Amino acid sequence: MMTAIPQPAPQEPSEKWSSRKPAPAALVYLLCYLAVAVVGGQLVSLLPSRLTAGAVVTVLGAVVLLISLLLVLAICRLPMPVGREMAWVLGLSALFALVRPAVFAYLGRWTGHPAAGRQMAETLSVMPGELQLLIGNAVLITWAGFLGKLVSRIIREGKLLLPVAMVAAIADIITVFWGIVAHVSETAPEVVQTFSAAAPIAPPPGVAAPMLLSAVGIGDFLFFAVFLATTIRYLMRPAATMWATFAVMLIAPLAYYLYPDATGMPGLPFVSAAALWANWRYLRFTGEERRALAFAGAFVLAAVIGLWLAFHR
Repeated sequence: MMTAIPQPAPQEPSEKWSSRKPAPAALVYLLCYLAVAVVGGQLVSLLPSRLTAGAVVTVLGAVVLLISLLLVLAICRLPMPVGREMAWVLGLSALFALVRPAVFAYLGRWTGHPAAGRQMAETLSVMPGELQLLIGNAVLITWAGFLGKLVSRIIREGKLLLPVAMVAAIADIITVFWGIVAHVSETAPEVVQTFSAAAPIAPPPGVAAPMLLSAVGIGDFLFFAVFLATTIRYLMRPAATMWATFAVMLIAPLAYYLYPDATGMPGLPFVSAAALWANWRYLRFTGEERRALAFAGAFVLAAVIGLWLAFHR
């Protein structure tokens, strides 16, 4: 009697060096991010035509966004035990506080020692503003990549990507429009800026560029890493997830036309939609699981509608 041998789930056909050697790939992407931002900023400032400058800013902004997503993908592909991941997260947390010293000012304010916090922040502010912004962006993206990779370990099945992505998207909508992010954006916008990767190439004064993402929050990069690490661990489609996310993040700023007065726009609904679209064929549930998901989805939808009505009376 012959026994059928279970076959592994199909993987994406990829022989690229970035998937076979993720550590060198991550370093290359990190250096490219810094180089494109520095050289691109200098190039844009030298262009005489406003129309040309706007077009170049748009293209370079898309390139920088793509490189940042590739960096997170390379980080998620790094094979390492959980202890080493935790060490990377802790080390990058400390480094982030050093390159974004405004963190100490916020901590001092929240702990009741504002003067000490401001003094610490001023002492560590030794780099020029543009350089500090750029280095801070690179550290934030890398930190979020490792943190998301670590958090993804709690997801025990690939199909759980669906409820995780849905909950993340809904939670982001609530916090950005009515929750803590909305409150902080109105009362202390500098805190949101500190924990976001601002666009490193800005158009010169008086130059109008097509709308691009002006900043991506740490939460967006973190959950993007959660989704990527999950797709890698359960042999799904990480590369397709990355490209789908890149595509939706290019068109995400169009949502500002729906809410022109919004101080911020939730990014996780777009990132979640991209992850689910790229991996839909892997999200198969039993009848009982589908009923449970439908019930939970209806409950969450009712809660969101209730919050919306409460805040729009």
